[in-house]
Amino acid sequence: MSLKKKLNCLKKTYIFFFLTVLFIIISISNLHSSNFKVSDIKVTEPFNPNFKKETVIDKAILIAFKKLLSMTISSDEMHKISRFNVDEIKNLIDSFNIKNEEFVNNTYNATFEINFNKQNTFLFVEKKNIFPSLPNRKEVIIFPILVDTTSQSVSIFNQNPFFVNWNSNEEDFHLLNYILPSEDIDIVKTLNDNVNNLEDYDFTKIITKYNIDEYIICIIYQQKDKIKVFSRIKLNNKIKIKNELFLNQNTSSEQTLENLISKIKLQYEDEWKKNNKINRALKLPINLAMSSSDYKKNEKFEKFLSSLDLVSNYSIKNFNNKFVNYKIIFNGSPNQFLNIAKNNDFFIDTKKQVWKVD
Repeated sequence: MSLKKKLNCLKKTYIFFFLTVLFIIISISNLHSSNFKVSDIKVTEPFNPNFKKETVIDKAILIAFKKLLSMTISSDEMHKISRFNVDEIKNLIDSFNIKNEEFVNNTYNATFEINFNKQNTFLFVEKKNIFPSLPNRKEVIIFPILVDTTSQSVSIFNQNPFFVNWNSNEEDFHLLNYILPSEDIDIVKTLNDNVNNLEDYDFTKIITKYNIDEYIICIIYQQKDKIKVFSRIKLNNKIKIKNELFLNQNTSSEQTLENLISKIKLQYEDEWKKNNKINRALKLPINLAMSSSDYKKNEKFEKFLSSLDLVSNYSIKNFNNKFVNYKIIFNGSPNQFLNIAKNNDFFIDTKKQVWKVD
């Protein structure tokens, strides 16, 4: 091959490489533009001489932020952030949209969609000494099992008011989507045969029928106006046992029953949030190399890092015609990063100090 052809070939290689790296750098610059979108915020205000659009927008912002807090902070920490003003919250907003705006019978109605800057929101919450959770939604199968302690009998399906009303009063800030099991006479018989040891009973055979790994076994013991709730909660492959006692509970009252279900659900929401907490004080630096010749894989990997909330920052340390070398700051453990990467089809060789994406 002539010298001229070699130079042209080398030039093409470096142009391709330069464009690949340039694309990655531009994409990285957008990492912190990700946000929390809070949708379907409905605001109604009287339309009179005192009507002000700014007041309506402020009201929508506060409602949206309270909804976001309900999705990212456990109930036992909400008191730490009970006081804030709308001007503080406006600084956390990237953008908002007003939809379905209308005036009907001297009333203003509108639906808002507000995008909160994720990083700024995290900082605001962390200043209150709170580690927020990612608002990840999850499907989980729930078995609400009612045990009459007097008759020592079990109700699980339509004869059980907890089962019938479990999904009747859902909140828009709830992250857990509950799937109720279909009626099965064999399950009823099995549970009644084991009524005296339900807390120790292995529900695996029952659960496997539904092809869902995440589950909650909720055993509700009823004795007059006293309710004891035993819960076995499996979320993110972690099992948690909880016991709770509720006094003066007349479950024949529809309102009392709904309130009790809401209290039980709140505990499950808190457990799920604990599984998704982000402690950004934990900063794990990861040095990782990736082939610079595979444009599509680089693009896919960059999108993966950008979408990963546990990655607080990443940058390209250096590059050559063989590798792009990344510096990643991860808010978690090495195994956690490797598992997440594996679940996204990125297999990482950790034999050397600088990890390599295979």
